[in-house]
Amino acid sequence: MRFLMVSLLALATAMPANADTLIDAMNDAMLSNPTLAAQRQRLNATREQLPQALSEALPQISISGSANASDSDSDNPLLDGDLRETWSASAGVSQLLFGGGRVLASTRAARAQIAGAEADYELATQTLLLQVTTAYADVRQSQAIVAAREITVSNLTRLLDYAQAQFDAGVVTRTDVAQSQARLAQARTLLVQAQGTLAASTQAYLRLVGNPPSNLEAPPTAIGLPIDLPSALDEAAEYSPVLISAVADTQLADANVALADSQGRMRVTLEAGQSIGADFDDDLSESTSDSVGLRVSVPIFQGGATRSRSRAQRALRAATNLDLAATQRAVQEQVTNAWTGLASARAAVDSAREQVEASELAYEGVTLEQETGLRSTVEVLDQEQDLLNARIALAQAERNVVVAERQLLAAVGRLEIAEAGGQLPDDTLRGR
Repeated sequence: MRFLMVSLLALATAMPANADTLIDAMNDAMLSNPTLAAQRQRLNATREQLPQALSEALPQISISGSANASDSDSDNPLLDGDLRETWSASAGVSQLLFGGGRVLASTRAARAQIAGAEADYELATQTLLLQVTTAYADVRQSQAIVAAREITVSNLTRLLDYAQAQFDAGVVTRTDVAQSQARLAQARTLLVQAQGTLAASTQAYLRLVGNPPSNLEAPPTAIGLPIDLPSALDEAAEYSPVLISAVADTQLADANVALADSQGRMRVTLEAGQSIGADFDDDLSESTSDSVGLRVSVPIFQGGATRSRSRAQRALRAATNLDLAATQRAVQEQVTNAWTGLASARAAVDSAREQVEASELAYEGVTLEQETGLRSTVEVLDQEQDLLNARIALAQAERNVVVAERQLLAAVGRLEIAEAGGQLPDDTLRGR
């Protein structure tokens, strides 16, 4: 068991860490997290939709060339073996004059896709920052619990020694010694489990941040929190990336309807070209031709495909609008729950601190009373357990406050590195 305890503790604390504050951890995660980097590349790919949509309205220029050799066979000896080697080249340019609204619809769709991708990237950023906050708080909580259980093991070891001395002196019975031994064995087992939890929290932190934790400072109170629930709901309506993405989806659906309608409209294109060709063996055979024309195409009958696509896109647009309404309700619920969760977490911290102070005072009193014979061994053991429970509850409550503050910021769409824990230096990556 001792070897397992040492191994787990070494896993949690062996490597030096670069991030000692929450802001440092967030910055390291923004720079190194592969999930966020992949989302950033998806955003870059989506941004290319706009130049692709605009390209249809710009001149299209192409050139081509070819060289051919032909050998003809014939029953006529005079024509047999006639070998010809020719070449040709051509250049063409076309300019769309009227596309039935296709280009405009395509650019609207591209802009909506970009807006949605930017909102998705912002959501991924805030999700990562919240995950880092949770991992940071979990490590601190695990460290506090390990420290509390180590103190408990130390206290119970001292109580066992005292009970053994009292038993040797004939003051207490063997039962008091056995009770102390059982509590100490249980405390050592729970300490090993707490060290295992700390090791797991360390690995989660390492996965998100890229550096192992060490000497993590207590995060300061988050800044920029809404002053009341109505303000939080108003901020969420303006800044929530989930809502922004849902709005972008409705704009994309509108553009897709217009794009589907444009498929059944007239297209007018101005075209010009030049071609030249000759025989390799005869310079006098060279010939050129120039052309300028106006191409008009009007779909007359497509088997109902165009109207069917339009109806499908209109149905999808209606579904997207309903999805937006559902998203608005979900965001309202999330913000409300985050607000009430923060209030509960703050109240729990105050209560847990009072509980720790009272439990520490009670433990000191019971220990002194045991020395004068006024308290039994089991009463001291029970009071020590109460003190341990109070310390664990305080560690949990402090962790919950840190996470709840950032959860509220994330719910309203305002979780940034600066708001998460203080001011940033000028050269710090802000995730924007």
